[in-house]
Amino acid sequence: SPSPDWGLSRISQRLSGTFDSYTYEATAGSGITVYVLDTGVNTEHSDFDNRASLSINLVHNEPETDMGGHGTHVAGKIAGKTYGVAKSARIRSVKILGQSGDGTTASLVKGISHVIETAEPGKSVINLSLSGPKSRMIDEVLSKAARDYNIPIFVSAGNAGTDACYFSPSSNQDVFVVGATNINDEVPLFSNVGQCVHLYAPGSNIKSTWIGSSTAIQSLDGTSMACPHVTGIAASLLSTKNYRNVHELYDEIRSIATKDLLKFKTVVHISQSHNLLAYAPYYL
Repeated sequence: SPSPDWGLSRISQRLSGTFDSYTYEATAGSGITVYVLDTGVNTEHSDFDNRASLSINLVHNEPETDMGGHGTHVAGKIAGKTYGVAKSARIRSVKILGQSGDGTTASLVKGISHVIETAEPGKSVINLSLSGPKSRMIDEVLSKAARDYNIPIFVSAGNAGTDACYFSPSSNQDVFVVGATNINDEVPLFSNVGQCVHLYAPGSNIKSTWIGSSTAIQSLDGTSMACPHVTGIAASLLSTKNYRNVHELYDEIRSIATKDLLKFKTVVHISQSHNLLAYAPYYL
């Protein structure tokens, strides 16, 4: 099919070839709910086909809708019928960030707790396209969701151009951490790297859904855009297979990834970085 964005083409092929077409499975992600903890989601966007709903708003001085666009962009990349990877997954918006992308540790912890209370284990995924200072409180609730409730968590590596192990949630051992690549299979300078980043996915000039209308689109850069590609792959896998625990799913995503193609542009010492590019196995 004609590709709406280079990232979808890239994860559907092993080698970097043409970006104007791609392969996908229209039923990918069916039966799976993805909780997007972000600035909210424009649930009225036509790309969601009525599969997106508002779960909870934890930002006290804003309505439950997305005022910033970030969450809508992320959600569209996960599950939009045009822009998404898992085109049949459901999206539930857990609004924990204000329109400028800021939030509190307390609202993140409450957001994860809300998912634990409402999610169906084995059929639910969390996307956390955010990064902040290390926090033991955040670590504890993330590990609880992943270990005790079997809810896989996909997080962005962060855009500080340094080691992802310095930040939360990307330093947590029970989440899956995604860095960014550009159209030339390079890891751009903004992307965090290092041992804590499990793999990389398209995160530069990524087109997806936006706010303001039911057809709005926008192009953005960031590990926030890379992460939902992999969340979509996870939802696709979960809709066809059962995993004993989150780490079994994480291992599978790593094992099917494309190996040793990436070029790192970083100034950080990257001997510990994993050279893996996300791959969407639509043949499963």
